Amino acid sequence: MKTFILNLFLKCSVFNFYLIDSFRNDDDFLAVLLIMGAFFCLFAVIIGVALVLIFFAILLVLISGGLISASVLVGLQQKSVSKGFKTLFLSSSILGTTIISVIFFWFLNKIEHWWSNDISIFAGIVFGLISGWILGIIVFTAAKKMVLFLKIKYDKRFNRNIEEANNDLIDFKDEK
Repeated sequence: MKTFILNLFLKCSVFNFYLIDSFRNDDDFLAVLLIMGAFFCLFAVIIGVALVLIFFAILLVLISGGLISASVLVGLQQKSVSKGFKTLFLSSSILGTTIISVIFFWFLNKIEHWWSNDISIFAGIVFGLISGWILGIIVFTAAKKMVLFLKIKYDKRFNRNIEEANNDLIDFKDEK
């Protein structure tokens, strides 16, 4: 009786389970394990890329906020909207050209092997600062001239509309 109960317990218990056929065959098991590992690596790469993109997006938002707030503070302190915009154009162009020129000089140095990495990065920073300053002045001057052109154009149109309205009003009074 004791052996009957023990046999029944062992047959019904969780200890007596049948292995999946793929676990008995080593080749199938290794193939499944390889596929699972590949999916895990793919998932890890996707998560890593997403985290890096999120980090760079947050960094970009913080830098943009800093540039905008600094230009607003300069404009308020100098009591000039023009100086605030000039600060915005200069700081954004200096930052952008510095990043691009550092990447360009580093990449060019990897191809040509002219200098050490430190010198190429320093040369990229110096070139980016100088070219960014020049580009910022050019863009600010162009934007200023464009705003003045548009202001004159729309002032003429607005004044013409006012004159036409006044003429219509005078004509209306004369008819009465």
